[in-house]
Formats: sequence, C-alpha cells, structure tokens
Amino acid sequence: MARCTGLILIIISALYISTPLSRAQYQYPQWDFHMPLDIDLVVSGSFGELRGSHFHSGVDFTTHGKTGLPIFAIDDGYVFRIAVSPVGFGKAIYVNHPNGFSSVYAHVEWFSERIEEIVTNIQYQKESFAIDESFAPGEIPVKRGELIAYSGNSGSSGGPHLHFEIRETDTQKPINVHFFDFPVKDDVPPHIEAVVIYPLDEQSRINGKNEPLYLPVVFHSGRFHLRGNPAIEASGQIGVGIETLDYFTGSWRKCGVYSIQLHVDEQPWFKSRLDGFLFSQTRYLNSHIDFKRRRTHRQVIQKSFLDENNQLDIYQTGATRGVVAMTPGETRQFHYRVKDAAGNLSQLIFNIRGTTPPRMPEVSAAPKMETLHPARAWSSSFGDFAVSFPANSFYTRVEAEFQINPNPGVGIGQHFSMLNENIPIHQFFEITLPIPDQYITHQRLTAARIGNNGSLIYAGGTRRGNQMVVRTRDAGTYFLVVDETPPTLRILNIPAGRNYSNRDAIRVDIRDNFSGIASYRATINGEWALFEYDPKNNLLIGFFDKFRINKDQRHTLEIVATDNVGNETRLSTDFIY
Repeated sequence: MARCTGLILIIISALYISTPLSRAQYQYPQWDFHMPLDIDLVVSGSFGELRGSHFHSGVDFTTHGKTGLPIFAIDDGYVFRIAVSPVGFGKAIYVNHPNGFSSVYAHVEWFSERIEEIVTNIQYQKESFAIDESFAPGEIPVKRGELIAYSGNSGSSGGPHLHFEIRETDTQKPINVHFFDFPVKDDVPPHIEAVVIYPLDEQSRINGKNEPLYLPVVFHSGRFHLRGNPAIEASGQIGVGIETLDYFTGSWRKCGVYSIQLHVDEQPWFKSRLDGFLFSQTRYLNSHIDFKRRRTHRQVIQKSFLDENNQLDIYQTGATRGVVAMTPGETRQFHYRVKDAAGNLSQLIFNIRGTTPPRMPEVSAAPKMETLHPARAWSSSFGDFAVSFPANSFYTRVEAEFQINPNPGVGIGQHFSMLNENIPIHQFFEITLPIPDQYITHQRLTAARIGNNGSLIYAGGTRRGNQMVVRTRDAGTYFLVVDETPPTLRILNIPAGRNYSNRDAIRVDIRDNFSGIASYRATINGEWALFEYDPKNNLLIGFFDKFRINKDQRHTLEIVATDNVGNETRLSTDFIY
C-alpha cells in the first residue's frame, strides 16, 4: 500500500454515486405487498434513523399535513394486536401475515368501522382509553388491500404521518422497510457533514491534544473534502466517527443512512449496517453515537469503533473493534463509504500521520473518583444517601464522582449530585434520598432533579420508611420537593346554553405544572364515558358518537384528574345533547 512521509495535508476524494442494490444483496425474500397508502409514498423518516435513545423501527410516510387518509393492509392476514395510548405509537394496529412477516401501522386517527367498534367495546369494558389487546388468528381477519384504519397524529407524533413497520413475526424484530420494493423514489446520496478523530486513552494525542478533533466536511467540485484541507497528526490509540445524514427525492426531511463502512489502509476495518435490530438492543444507540457531543453540541456523530459494552449486533469488525494504533512516522489512509438503502453512495478519504507521543507533563492529583466497570454491578452509600447500579449499566469504564451538597434554596434537604450528565447510562438504577423527620408523613413529597436550563424535572420516587428511592437512567443532581398543586381542567369553546347538539365533541384543557397527569376519569350521568387523552396538546376529547347516552336530554359530566403525586382536581358541568 502507498505510504507518505513528512507532515501530510489531508488527501481527500469523495464521490456521489447512485448504484441501486440488487435484491440478492438482501437476506430477506421479496414480496409484492400492497401499498399501505393510496398516495405517492414520500419518506419523512427512514428506518434506523437515530431518534433520542433508540433507532427508528420503521419508516414515516408523510400525509402532507393531513389526517384521515385511508390505510390498507399490505397482505392477507389477521390483526393480532391493537394498542391505544396517549403517548408512543398512539393508536396502532398490528397484522400477522402467512409469509412470516408482520406489519404495523401507527399514529392512526381512528380504525376502520369494524375494528373501531371492537376497540370501543373493549375500552368501555375496561373503562380505559388506553388499551393493549391481543387477538387470536380467527378474530379479526383482513384481506390484502382492505381498509383497516385512517392516518392521523395520535400519540407522540410530531405531525400527521403514517409510521409503518415490517417485522419478523416470530421475533417481532423490525426489518428495514426499504428492502421490500415499495415505490419510494430515492436518487439522492447521503451527505457527509463532518468527521471526528478521538483519542482513546490518556496517552493518545490528536494534533497534540488529548481531546476529540471535530473536522467539518464540505462538498465542492463533485467531491467531499475536509474544510480547509487541514493536516492531522495523531499518536497512540485513536478512533474516528462520522456525522452523516440522508435525504429522499422530493423531501427536505433529514433521514438516516443504511450503512457506514470504514477502510483503513485499504483494509476493511469497521462497518455498521441497519438491516434490522432487536428492541432489546435499541438503547445501545447511546453507545453507537458520541453521546456527549450530541448533548453539548446537538451534533450526532456515529462512532466507527466499539465501546467495551456495546452489545448491538449491527456491526462487522475484527479484533481491533475499530481502534486504530498510530505508529510514529507512518501515514494511514481512512476511507469512508456511506450508503442509503437505495444503494446511493458517498465517499470520503483522508490521511492521518502518526507522531511520537509527547512527554506527559506532571499533573496534580485529581479528586478521588469511583471507578465503575461496565459489566459489574456497583452500590455504595454516602452518608444517608445511596446509589445502586445493576450490571451492564455503562458502555465503558466510568470515573464517577458523588457529592452531597448544601441546599441552594431549591427543594428540601441536601442535594445529591452523581456522575456527569454527559455519560450515558443503559440500565435503570436506584438513588436513595433521606426524608427529613418533619416530612416523614407528608403525602405530597417526591423527588426532582435539575434540568439543563436549571428547571426542575420530576423524578418520582417510592417511599421506603424514612427514605425516598428514585428509579432512573439519568445522571445529575437529585433532591426532595413537595408538590401540592393539583392539575387544572377547563372546558373549551362552550356553546350557548351548553347545548352541544351541533358539536362533534367536548374538548377539555388538562394540565399539570410539575409531576404530570397520572390518571383521569370521566363520567356522564354517573357512568364511565370515553374521553381520549392527547397530552402533547393538553387535551381531553370526548366524541359524542362514542358516548353511550340518550340524545336530546340534559346530562351531567364529571371529570377527575390526578397527578403523579396524588393531587386531584374535579370538574362538573351540565350539558345538552
């Protein structure tokens, strides 16, 4: 392989290449599925896209700002699950097909008339808007192309669209929907935004510093380049990462890429590929990316090296796990190949020159830190405070500091600060906070933590004698607070005389200023009534066609809302319908 000497300027070449992948390159058989929507399919969110602390498990098809578009079963089968929730997927329908695949349709507005009746009956039987029901093969059969629902914006959706998935029926493992030949136009190659060079131990240096080096990428003259063609020198063990995204033809939405492949000195070094993933592994996204940089700079860097405890199975890598050892005087070539699921390819090539590690300066002793190993459980007490981590809580070894601080005028008692909020935590762990004697019997005591902007974030907690135990996956500063403010309820747009005969629904504003709504119950004339909860819009909506009341009469509505600490609010009103 070619070698260079001296201080080398980065040599970069990159090409946009569109090379559709053949079906043979996929491990899943192809099926002639019916389209889930009767419109041109435009993707606004791709499979495997990096979302919060999880990979996107399907594709989002835009409905162009509209709700109520018909949704069709993609093949013969039967409905095996229906879930209705105020959050997450909202209203979702799950269909098993005889070919070994399942399809999922989420954030729908309502179901087909036949299925909607089944769902409403279950909701009244259970006296709950939120349900999650399973069905046997013969209960709700569906045919290919049958209308099963209408598109919407339910649950945690950020705007009208259809979230659509294909899963393996046996494992419920989501499969890359782009494999299945739905007519989605995509001739736009991925875009490379930046690369980052990481020192992976205390002795490593990047351009003389023991800190990551962020290098923006630009596209000109038909190729990607590092902006300014900077020279890079490194010593010791290093890793690299890439910031990249993808677009679909006719859409401005930023989506995720399918595969990232890194060659070092023309040798395959590291590859990630999103054919599918297990839901049990999706939180390892926090190890797949540079968690700290996303939190501090809002930039999503996908690392091309593995943390010690990254158990995600989307990688192909040898014994190096993506780590590159730099040799003084040797220049190594790094070649990125980034593809989307349509086979469109973008490339970036750059060189890094190895240098002699600098003499390490003497440093003063650091404060005593606790060493937490990724695969081991760890517990300790700090005065009246305690913390307990189960095994596999971390992705790498963590040097942690725990502090008990005086109350700065917020909350009750001392504050307990732990770890660094830039460290991702995989498992739920427990923090134990002591309850001061004067609050032992207080019924509205709970825990909180400090948010990024200094705000208070509800943390919950369970009483154990004179202690409050918080179960969380967030580092930060925790303390006790009292919440005695109940939720608020307010009927919106009340018609004259409270006569709703020409209205489709009663809409109620529902809010809580801290711990959030834990439950609500609506009754009409003393009998449970179905009200849908839309927390993103602070709404309860009761549709008259779902009420089981006699028409042209006066009725009494009562709603009771309770927050997560137990504060309660009641609203009562008469209306005519």
